[in-house]
Amino acid sequence: MKSILMIPAVACILAGTLVSCSKTNTDTTAPGGLSESEGRMIVAAGFNGNWAEKRADGTFLIEGDISLTSDQLREMAGQAIMHELIFPTEEHYRTTNVVSTPASGQRTITVRLGSGFPAHYSTGLDQALARYNNLNLKIRFQRVTSGGNIVISAANLGTSGGGCILGQASGFPSGGNPSSGFTLSNSSCATSYLNTANRADEVMAHEIGHCIGFRHTDYMNRSSCGQNANEGSAGIGAVHISGTPTTVSGSYNSWMMACTNNNPAFSASDGTALNYVY
Repeated sequence: MKSILMIPAVACILAGTLVSCSKTNTDTTAPGGLSESEGRMIVAAGFNGNWAEKRADGTFLIEGDISLTSDQLREMAGQAIMHELIFPTEEHYRTTNVVSTPASGQRTITVRLGSGFPAHYSTGLDQALARYNNLNLKIRFQRVTSGGNIVISAANLGTSGGGCILGQASGFPSGGNPSSGFTLSNSSCATSYLNTANRADEVMAHEIGHCIGFRHTDYMNRSSCGQNANEGSAGIGAVHISGTPTTVSGSYNSWMMACTNNNPAFSASDGTALNYVY
């Protein structure tokens, strides 16, 4: 999701109602190996139906850097409409699904860094988790060496939309729990960018943000990627977070901007968003 040097990051706007994804004899195949009904399901879940593909394992690669199962898409497409207005210029968004927290105290979310990463990735993860924990939220993160609520794995993610994919989340919260983790690319393109602890920190903190239910700050125009493309139509699944700015530019600093800005720090508005939700 924190994509790239020009790469698509994730979008997850929900709009519309549940659409069946079962095949019928009139269900033709669209670009990306999607059937028409699968394409409609992706759009109903609030994603760009023209920027999706079905992979060999049956999952869907959405907008270049998020992998979702059909069950996850159906759940998102079937959410009830929220009574919260979404305006095209508002930023800082969360999904309708977030991590459940206790009435008092904190919920601990464990995070594990898989094998095959350079030492500075470990340092970057420590930095990212410390920045979250320093906000004293209703959730706190703890590194573990086995298991883990959020697991970070390595794979060659290639490119998408003309840029190098740095990370790809496995989804958003479900059932009150965070997404199970995300993948960091070990392609030469990605590792040439992720060559310091701060850069690894930046991308991992972004992907963790998706795992706990945050959308791209600039999902309405992807200005951080030098684009003017809406990641999806406004509606459920992109709930504006009260107290955050209503306009941003490509140079705006937020840990959830769609493309990298070389700054791992949380802005004041990022802190507002995190404290509002957690």
